[in-house]
Amino acid sequence: MGFGAGDLRFLLSAKRMGLQADSICTLGHLTLFLSQRELTHIVKQFDIQDFSLPQGRSMYFADDVLRPLGFTTIDSMDASDYEGANVIHDLNRPIPLDMQEKYDLVWDGGTLEHIFDFPAALENAMRMVKVGGHISLSTPANNQCGHGFYQFSPELFFRVFVPENGFELLRIYMAIDGGRGGYYHVADPINVHGRVELHNCRGTLLLVHARKVARVPDVLKTPQQSDYLVAWTDHQTEKHDGRLKSLIRARLSARSVANISRVLNNLRQKRAVWRWKTQSRISNRKLYIPVSRWDVPTRQAFTR
Repeated sequence: MGFGAGDLRFLLSAKRMGLQADSICTLGHLTLFLSQRELTHIVKQFDIQDFSLPQGRSMYFADDVLRPLGFTTIDSMDASDYEGANVIHDLNRPIPLDMQEKYDLVWDGGTLEHIFDFPAALENAMRMVKVGGHISLSTPANNQCGHGFYQFSPELFFRVFVPENGFELLRIYMAIDGGRGGYYHVADPINVHGRVELHNCRGTLLLVHARKVARVPDVLKTPQQSDYLVAWTDHQTEKHDGRLKSLIRARLSARSVANISRVLNNLRQKRAVWRWKTQSRISNRKLYIPVSRWDVPTRQAFTR
């Protein structure tokens, strides 16, 4: 669990997008992975007066950056106090009522993937945010098997952070190799009418940013993958053979039809694998667009 250069840029750009935060709860007591030089460079990019990390310490936490940025209430939640969290709670369990709608910002710097009951933990985080507040997640997507219990697909967050659940998704980035390989807006699978997959060999994180627009309902809307919803709908529609299929079935034996179908299915499967390998690359601009400005919503990035 940590807070690095990409996280700081994500936070500062969230302020440009309307985040007005006085109170924050980080999931986990986040270790700071920023040098004074990096910190100075980033805050100057966002026209913020330079500030210095406390002197004489061997270890720093996100608190050391959050406090100078104007946060007056800074809590960190964990199931144990071994890293110095001040709110001890197991996110597998429902949060108490006094924790609901308490914070302007809930920040996950790499905790949720370590929690077995991820849906319960995410719902807890959503309920902790005030209406009008924000939630931000930094979580594994690719090539970190064994880091936690889970790695996540972007579509999960497109389908969870919806108005029916009290949220609107603002940004979702792929961060390749911790950001050293670039940051990319991710397309919504609904808009591209198919899965948004990534086939790569570098550690990849998702940075997710959503705003709370209404109270979270008592029961969340259960997410469903969009391509399955389309398939289920199409399945209910009666389908008929085209002219060519009808002609083949009328002229050939059932065995010949089966042999032809087997050959066509093999070709179809090979074509599907080829398409997956060629389309599920970070260079596919239909699915991934490099982040040029950090304060531009992801949906807007794909409509330019």
